[in-house]
Amino acid sequence: MSIWGRWRSGPIAPNGRKKAVDGFGTVRLIAAFFVIIDHAAPLTKSGGSILPTRFGVDLGAVTVSAFMAMSGFLVIRSWERDPHLWRFAVKRALRIMPGLVVVVCLSALVLGPVVTTLSTGAYFDHPNTWTFITRNLQVFPQQYVLPGVFADNPYPNAVNGSLWSLPVEVLGYVLIAVFGLLGAVKRRWMVLAAAFALAVVFQRLLTKQLVLPKVLLMVPTVPLVQYLAVYCVGMLAYLYRDKIRYSWFGVVVCVAVEYVMHASAMTEVTRLVTVPYIVLAIGTLLPRKLWLPSALTMSSYGVYLYGFPTEQFVVHLGVDSKWLVALFSVPIAFVLGMLSWHLVESPGMKLRKVLLRRRPPKREEPPPAVEEPVPAGARQTP
Repeated sequence: MSIWGRWRSGPIAPNGRKKAVDGFGTVRLIAAFFVIIDHAAPLTKSGGSILPTRFGVDLGAVTVSAFMAMSGFLVIRSWERDPHLWRFAVKRALRIMPGLVVVVCLSALVLGPVVTTLSTGAYFDHPNTWTFITRNLQVFPQQYVLPGVFADNPYPNAVNGSLWSLPVEVLGYVLIAVFGLLGAVKRRWMVLAAAFALAVVFQRLLTKQLVLPKVLLMVPTVPLVQYLAVYCVGMLAYLYRDKIRYSWFGVVVCVAVEYVMHASAMTEVTRLVTVPYIVLAIGTLLPRKLWLPSALTMSSYGVYLYGFPTEQFVVHLGVDSKWLVALFSVPIAFVLGMLSWHLVESPGMKLRKVLLRRRPPKREEPPPAVEEPVPAGARQTP
């Protein structure tokens, strides 16, 4: 038995739909909280991450990697269950767009007029007020600034920096659709080759052995390559679920690797594997009694969307301690995320029943019965 199979307290891989969804939902919500907590440091000019620099860990970057790994795992599973391009696109759009539309419009039309340094008339006359809505709803490119909003904050002008990761998520969807159409669910070596190629490019970028434009596909190049590599690793975890064994011992080994490598220039490369393994293992092995109800965990996307503007607003009110900003922002963002899920995202996802309604197959009418001739001399029943 390999070391990955020892100390095992869960299934070989997260195959069971209910356990995987519930376990991952809990992990996603906690990861969304971690993103908010980590953002409190740069938003108060208290460092780049909430963790001390001696740890060598950017908590926000690690949690984004966790999100990407889980998304790659779960979305490729969705494609395998329903490998239809139109239905896949509709499902993905209805998952991210309703919540995005509302948070962007609330930011521009409600939050902006309240905190802007401009007059209300000047604010609404400014073209950037309206391009904030149109560009962010297009996903590519994005706009983080509203006229005069948070202009005096320690981290000035940025309204919702968390939106930067949505283009990467969308590109992950595109990758899955392309791989799906190429038959990569059965030819999983294709995804393995893509993940390896992205990892090599990422390593070359970090070591300055490869020079690319700073922005590709309207996304910063280095994080784009990094998180698409993680996305592919998440896909591989699902496609090779018959080979991968998750265990708490494996989690300990990955943490040990992180500890050994944290001062090395290669640590970001090893995290392409260690972070996905850790988060998928926790989502799989998490005891049932620790699962949070789906009515709570489904708010994770909304928590992520509202976390950054919530923190900026708390700082705008005069809170300058990173710990207090995190303390106040997490519960506020959680409430907003809950409202987003129950009032916006969940009703929006119900549109799938309308847009993806399948027409029942036409019934073939049986051919008219032909009476067989009665043999001569046979007796007919009345």
